[in-house]
Amino acid sequence: MPSYQLLSLDIWDTILRRDCHPDAIKVETAAVLLEQHGGELQEAYRNPRALFRLRQDVERQLGAAKKAQGFDDEYAIQDVFRELLARAYRDPLPKAAAEELATRLVREELAAEKRHVYLDPGIEAKIDSIPHERLVCISDFYADEAFLRELLTAAGFSKPLERVLVSCDFGVNKRSGRLFGEAEKLLGVTPAEHMHLGDNAYSDVEVPKRLGIAAERYLPAEEHKKREERERNFVGDSKKPLQYPGAPLTGTDDVSLFFYGFIQNLAEEAMARGIKKIYFFTREGEFYKEIYDAMAAVSKRAYPKSYLLEVSRLATFMPSLREISTKELMRLWNQYSIQSMQALFTSLGVELEAVRGYLVRHELPPEEVITYPWQDKRVQALFADEEFLDCMEAERDEKRALLRSYCEERALNGAEEEIAIVDIGWRGTIQDNLCHLFPKTEMLGFYIGLIPFLNEQPANAEKRGYIDAFRSARALMTVSTPFEMICNSPNGSTVGYRREDGKTFAIRNCEQEEDAIFFSYTKELQKHIIETCAALSIYCENQLVTEFELRPLAWESLKRFIYEPKRETVKAYFALRHNEEFGVGSYVDRRTRFRPLLMALALVSKKKRKEFKDFLRDTTWPQGYLTKYRLYPLIGMYNRILEQYY
Repeated sequence: MPSYQLLSLDIWDTILRRDCHPDAIKVETAAVLLEQHGGELQEAYRNPRALFRLRQDVERQLGAAKKAQGFDDEYAIQDVFRELLARAYRDPLPKAAAEELATRLVREELAAEKRHVYLDPGIEAKIDSIPHERLVCISDFYADEAFLRELLTAAGFSKPLERVLVSCDFGVNKRSGRLFGEAEKLLGVTPAEHMHLGDNAYSDVEVPKRLGIAAERYLPAEEHKKREERERNFVGDSKKPLQYPGAPLTGTDDVSLFFYGFIQNLAEEAMARGIKKIYFFTREGEFYKEIYDAMAAVSKRAYPKSYLLEVSRLATFMPSLREISTKELMRLWNQYSIQSMQALFTSLGVELEAVRGYLVRHELPPEEVITYPWQDKRVQALFADEEFLDCMEAERDEKRALLRSYCEERALNGAEEEIAIVDIGWRGTIQDNLCHLFPKTEMLGFYIGLIPFLNEQPANAEKRGYIDAFRSARALMTVSTPFEMICNSPNGSTVGYRREDGKTFAIRNCEQEEDAIFFSYTKELQKHIIETCAALSIYCENQLVTEFELRPLAWESLKRFIYEPKRETVKAYFALRHNEEFGVGSYVDRRTRFRPLLMALALVSKKKRKEFKDFLRDTTWPQGYLTKYRLYPLIGMYNRILEQYY
């Protein structure tokens, strides 16, 4: 083989390869824009593939404009993003803000390319087989030399490159042959001294040969086959994100899809915000953490570190009290406005015997249920009793010290930082308690859903409900308890903390009867969900299916679980007894009885229809009750009424 003064190399599918379709990178960048600025975009562009299609239009038009000026149809990525933002935004961005965002999107695309790029396994050996003096790259691409050099370095390309000559830097490309001419002029070589290597039969072989340049097509069979398969599998239709080959799920009849969406959303949001620590709250958070860790283990991205925080409303409320007063206790009474003193002190984690003398002193029988306790003169007198207040402050301070110690041992020490917390919902009371305890720490809460807050929110609290954007979310949250069942853990609820051998441990109250349902039903379902979410994580990363694209399907899977339940789920739910210590201070029994006479009378009596509807609501899962007794025709009717009401 003759020796050449100059060997030039194509980059894409020659030196560098992607583990996805090239356009999938653009979809991923669009998803980042949507995640961070979706609310500022026009309605038509609140979809990553809609943004991708807009980008294609912009690229074509910028290319045509360049051609009209006498160049080839080339464009630069920064110009693409400038124009895309100008068209996609609902209100025009100020020039400086638009420029800053366009620059940030370039960085995001570079990061996406780095995640998906790899070095062709045989290219360096191929380069070594061609005698040459100087080595350069010549590429048709929309990002500049610095961008491509960073990618080459990231992929591990070790050959010294004199230059990386890119079409967007010169305004001409290989397809026209003009970029080869610019390269030879710049480097001072003739076509006879020049050899080019690349994968494209036209622009890398036919065109340079026509110019007198030696050229060879580089097309290793195995890598080319992989590329063809990836490109064949790339689907541009956002309505069918589960239609790619190898999808773990093909429909919305598996609630795993919902959990994947929820966990992926919080992971992506945390990464976008630069959050380094994510705390999962027990009990439901134990399950969420297992899903998160399983997904993190198979992801190509660096997920934030996850922690399990054994907390509960009961274990955190008393330590969070800023003062012992009826005013401060309104944080509890706003939700539980009818309460006995026994239930109150159970909620505070205070033994009844420790305060019985004060209750006797103020004529407050522990079992007496009081409506609006804060208005009761006896309760007011109790909270004006200095001896009682000293006792309660001592209890609070002891519990606060233990909780602080427990949190500090898990890297939550009240520092000025932003952390993420994860729980099921519905008002984020535990987050409020911790925010009061650690006022310097910004806490971003991720929840399945949120309902209207009853208390003033701490300044350092921010909360997100995953399903809140959906129209009928409020209707579904009225029947949230079966969802709580499948998120449960067998480790009991946290009731306090203890010190032992210099370490702080949570005290968990385990209930055998409650745990029996976990081991007979929930455990296997959770195992299936964790495995499916890990498989979905691999699939979605490989196919660049975004969480945003899956969100409507995730929502449908949750609705189906609640509104069209399976009989095995219903059977488990209505065998459940749940200890509701905080607020209620007693067990809640889910067991029901069949009311055929009431149902028959409901057909002819308006009064009985209302009674039957109230009865269904009191079961806590009307759709489950109707399924249990095979009253299937009534399920669709009830769902329609529920969604119309909310």
